[in-house]
Amino acid sequence: MSIEVLANPPSRMDLSPQIRLVPQPARSMVGVRVLLVDDDPADSSLVMDILKRHPRVSMARATDSPTFALREIESGRLTADLILLDIHMPRMDGFEFLEQIRELPHMAQVPVVFLTTSRLRRDVAKAKRSSASMYLVKPDEYFDLQAGLNGVIRRAALGRWPN
Repeated sequence: MSIEVLANPPSRMDLSPQIRLVPQPARSMVGVRVLLVDDDPADSSLVMDILKRHPRVSMARATDSPTFALREIESGRLTADLILLDIHMPRMDGFEFLEQIRELPHMAQVPVVFLTTSRLRRDVAKAKRSSASMYLVKPDEYFDLQAGLNGVIRRAALGRWPN
């Protein structure tokens, strides 16, 4: 699955035409709060390095435990505008985490992107049937990962996801 990069982001007026008289920042200018849930420390470190340097990311948090992330989100101590989620993790996989997140009213519409090394057909098919916003296979090269994450963050900032 590939990421479509938006060449021409919409203007501020396109994003909120009903608020023409009240100056408001474009959604793309508001920082995206990102939660990374991945049990692989090397992958997490690379992703967090990219996120922390991205100008549209206002907050990036990582955890290797989906159960911890779920508990923190349920309690209100943790919130996110975008969740990057690995699939194969111990104790709770990404699909289970996604199902439980979607049961929380305040998280039902938050974009969740599977960021995984899995190219297995069954994982891709299950992801397509799920409420995930996107499926991104972790590339081998740092700059390819950075380009992929840039596209995901741009979509999160603009609120545009594939149907």
